[in-house]
Amino acid sequence: GTLSVSRSSRLPPTLRARARAQRLIAMTDYERVPVYKARRPGSSSEAAAWRKYTHPLIFRHKGTPTHVEFSPVAPHDFCVASSLQVDIFSSRSNAVYRTLTRFKDTVCCTAYRHDGKMLAASDERGVTQLFDLGSRAVMRTMRGHTKAVRAVRFSPDGGRLYTGSDDMLVSCWDVAAEETVRTFEGHTDVVRCLRVSGAAGEHTGAHRLVLSGSYDHTVQLWDVSAPRPVMTVRMGEPVEDCVLLAGGGMVAVASGNSISICDLLSGGKVLQSVVAHSKTVSCLHADGSGHLYSGGLDRFVKVHDLARYQVLGSLRYEAPVLGVALSPTRSHLVAALANSTICVRRQRAAAARADMPSASSEADPTARPLGAKPGQVAVSEGIAARFDGAHPGTYRYFLRGRTQAPQAGDVVAGRGAPPKLSGFDKALKGFRYHEALDAALLNGAADVVVGVIEELVQRNGLRIALHGRDQQTLQPLVGFLVRNITRPPHAHVLIGVANLLLDMYAPVFGQSAAIDELFVRLRATCEGEARLQADLAQLMGAMDVLLAGAVPSAPLRAPGAGGDESGGTSLLRPQKKAKQASPMLP
Repeated sequence: GTLSVSRSSRLPPTLRARARAQRLIAMTDYERVPVYKARRPGSSSEAAAWRKYTHPLIFRHKGTPTHVEFSPVAPHDFCVASSLQVDIFSSRSNAVYRTLTRFKDTVCCTAYRHDGKMLAASDERGVTQLFDLGSRAVMRTMRGHTKAVRAVRFSPDGGRLYTGSDDMLVSCWDVAAEETVRTFEGHTDVVRCLRVSGAAGEHTGAHRLVLSGSYDHTVQLWDVSAPRPVMTVRMGEPVEDCVLLAGGGMVAVASGNSISICDLLSGGKVLQSVVAHSKTVSCLHADGSGHLYSGGLDRFVKVHDLARYQVLGSLRYEAPVLGVALSPTRSHLVAALANSTICVRRQRAAAARADMPSASSEADPTARPLGAKPGQVAVSEGIAARFDGAHPGTYRYFLRGRTQAPQAGDVVAGRGAPPKLSGFDKALKGFRYHEALDAALLNGAADVVVGVIEELVQRNGLRIALHGRDQQTLQPLVGFLVRNITRPPHAHVLIGVANLLLDMYAPVFGQSAAIDELFVRLRATCEGEARLQADLAQLMGAMDVLLAGAVPSAPLRAPGAGGDESGGTSLLRPQKKAKQASPMLP
């Protein structure tokens, strides 16, 4: 049999009056139904921005790249140290425009001065040279280390230079006098990284503190006026890199395959440990806006949200990552790989910025201005002079503005064709709610159907769209509910539709076997989801009991911290709380 309720059934008087009033409304500009695609779990605006780094460029070098550094001054060019030279790339053309080759051994590290005019580069002989980037001349040569210098940093004012070497020493140099001011002794293994508070990119306020990390499993904090470290933070594995975070009170340390966030104001206590890599983390970079970039030997570069300690995105490379750097404008992401290549990734928006007119193009009267079509040129004095004195009625007045292209500050009115409306948009424009819902169900996409249903709810037309359906028009709707009612992005909308259907068509149940079977499947789907949510709630409760019983009564100490009198501090690792499960269905 078939359902006795058909489309020819008369609507209640209230609904007929409402439909008649809506048809009398004069519609000027119809706006299409907005369709919002359901985001994946964990997606956010930051993750979407991370995925914009595309268009990779691969550059092969003679040797393995050892360091990547961006200039702190616009246009933020970057340098790459590899083999016996340092290549300086243009951030606009992504090509090498200057090469420094006055080295007798492999270059280990580079650092820009705060004004971007000088570059310090160290090599494996223990020599650090200062180059004038304008003339490529060697301005200073620092000799004093007996082994390779792995870390180089300028002071905020550029008057001092700090170096860390494989001879386990950290030295402070006077750039003007070209001599050592102070040598810091305290590490028992090679020094791998240095950070100076208040330096370019560190976003801190103090200028008298130096942070050094070593393979002796320690990170030491130095006062430039004291020969001994003022603080020693002990880690579980050799320290590969460290970076000061915004404010200068916390530091991120890469040791092994974990990244530890330490609070220097609390004696170096570990606030959080993040394990996002499967192999050793080789490099870190903080952008000053709450994001931390990490590269590892597992061939991944990952970005972390320091507010929630979550991984926002990751990029996989073809070789282990030895160095990573991000442009201050976040337009370029450069990674140094172990296969003697560097990979430069640019944002999609960078291509649009590359089309901006430069100073040279603005001086050229024949240059194509921003927003102009091919063949148009900006109006110049010679072209404008031809229209002086033109008055209405002349042919020159008729042609006015024909050759003028839009300028940077002009508002251009679009002449685009009106947008094409889909089937459900055309039906909604004519207040045919029944046809609009049928057209959306014919499309089949869950986002489209839910968007049309939400529009019908806003218009108070959902009951009109559901009323008067026979077996052929009711089957697609109930089948759609069976397939999508348990999907988290659409459950809150589809549950209301299901309740409304049950209220409207309960009196005619039993007249169609196909419709009855669909409603039975809908009930089974909802019952299965309810059981699943109940089981998950019980499981989370059991996990809470286990985690509460596993919390130790005494604070944890990092390996090697207990009983040490050399300045070690206890590192308390807070326990992570399990998230509570919220049932989807009432």
